[in-house]
Amino acid sequence: MEQAESMQVHDFEEYIILHRKALLHYIYSIVKNRELAEDLYQDTLLSAYMAFKHFEHKGSFKNWIYKIALNKCRDEWKKEKIKQQYQYKIENEWLNREGNFQETEGIVIQKQDRQEWLIKINELPAKYRDSVMLYYFYGCTLGDIAKRTKLPLSTVKTHLRRGKLRLRGNVSHLLIP
Repeated sequence: MEQAESMQVHDFEEYIILHRKALLHYIYSIVKNRELAEDLYQDTLLSAYMAFKHFEHKGSFKNWIYKIALNKCRDEWKKEKIKQQYQYKIENEWLNREGNFQETEGIVIQKQDRQEWLIKINELPAKYRDSVMLYYFYGCTLGDIAKRTKLPLSTVKTHLRRGKLRLRGNVSHLLIP
């Protein structure tokens, strides 16, 4: 039994060595982002390794692992689409809130500042943008953000800190002196 498992691991390693560059290139050609492609590549390998004992040698290993990679890319697209819908909803709610200014000039300035803030925040990578928006504009606690984004609390803290650091230089003109 142990020898059979050892053979499977050895076979898997041989397949991966043979197809690793092509697989990474395939994933990159789909997502067009090097870092994301590398993450999806790792996820693909992990999923393939976990399911390798169920791999039937009726088809080719290459087709099987490429299908896993394609499914990982599709899952990522779904996640990104949900995040974009969520982000759009947050932006619209925030922009449509009524200001405290009674004067027309004050309302215009406030909306312009909000739009400038949103532009700068939207320039942040998605992982930082969500944490910043939820914490500063919706008053969510770190725990709430972790629940909503399904990320560990330490990751949320890191995203928030890094997001603030990236914003610091970009929005200094919007801060009240």
